[in-house]
Amino acid sequence: MKKVLIAAGGTGGHIYPGLAIAEIIKKNCPEIQIIFIGSYVGMEKNIIPQAGYKIAYIRARGFERSLSLETFSAVKGIFESIHDAKEILSKYDPQIVIGTGGFTSAMLLREAAKKGYHTLIHEQNAFPGRANKMLGKRVDRIAVSFDECRSYFPEEKVFLSGNPVRESFKQLKTEACREKLNLKDDQKMIVAMGGSQGAESINRAVLDLIKANRDRENLVFYHMTGKSQFDWISQQVEQMHLSKAEKERVHILAYSNEMDTLLKASDLAIARSGAMSVAEFAITGTPTILIPFPKAAENHQEFNARVLTEKGAGILILDADLTGNALIKTVEELTNHKERLEKMRKKAYTCAIKDAPQRIFEHLKDWL
Repeated sequence: MKKVLIAAGGTGGHIYPGLAIAEIIKKNCPEIQIIFIGSYVGMEKNIIPQAGYKIAYIRARGFERSLSLETFSAVKGIFESIHDAKEILSKYDPQIVIGTGGFTSAMLLREAAKKGYHTLIHEQNAFPGRANKMLGKRVDRIAVSFDECRSYFPEEKVFLSGNPVRESFKQLKTEACREKLNLKDDQKMIVAMGGSQGAESINRAVLDLIKANRDRENLVFYHMTGKSQFDWISQQVEQMHLSKAEKERVHILAYSNEMDTLLKASDLAIARSGAMSVAEFAITGTPTILIPFPKAAENHQEFNARVLTEKGAGILILDADLTGNALIKTVEELTNHKERLEKMRKKAYTCAIKDAPQRIFEHLKDWL
């Protein structure tokens, strides 16, 4: 049986593109066995088995920005991951090895390229990470999500694919999603999120936003806090002593597995600008207020954000400039001008690449 290995680990931003690629391979080549390669410390250990795929593990972990005991563990992990990568390649002998990022991806793709396996990496961000820039010299093909990223890789290897977003984001209808959430025609829904780990600066500003708009019957909030910050935000909301009617318009969640439904139903999103989030906003036509994570490697989240904001699909607020008052003012300006939101929605759609999985498959099929 032919096999494809997909190294996708760490965060959802690396894992979900890997799943979308797996989905298009299985659709076109159902006989292919797909095995994901991840780490013991990333989200993939839960997400991949739930999606129905086999997963094998490499002992690797990410680097901290500052020197610490964790740094020495990560260095040890490099040698362990090289050993594990060699064993995995020997065990599965795949037709193709694909990397969608995360610290498991680098070592597996490096070893696969050395041994002559067909290799492809997918770079989600507008500004590539160091690992992918290094791998770009070794692998066979490089899929990029943004035109802005092309120049960082060898011209003969790189192609524009877009970010492979799951099919549900493309297929859901706005009316059905709003009906599912019991939204009234005159209500505007705001989704706020800071990624799977949450973002304290966004969470605090959104708390001020909710407090300032608690009595606006035409505003509904879905606030994804991140698991680690869910309890204290819930306590803060509890201390607002919202009425029964107000509570029906304020939804505090740690995380949601139905982001496709929430975004398709929403009128505005407040979020970090991870690559997958940016792609999902474009596919769903969601107007956005983007607050890039200021400590992202090579400041790639700001590059991602500008892909939308410079085209008029979103508004950029730097984390250093984010306050409750700034967010309240921006949201008020947008929600009071339906025409502006609709213009942003149309601009977002123009940023979307809807056939990203198929574009990637076209570069894989000759190897299968």
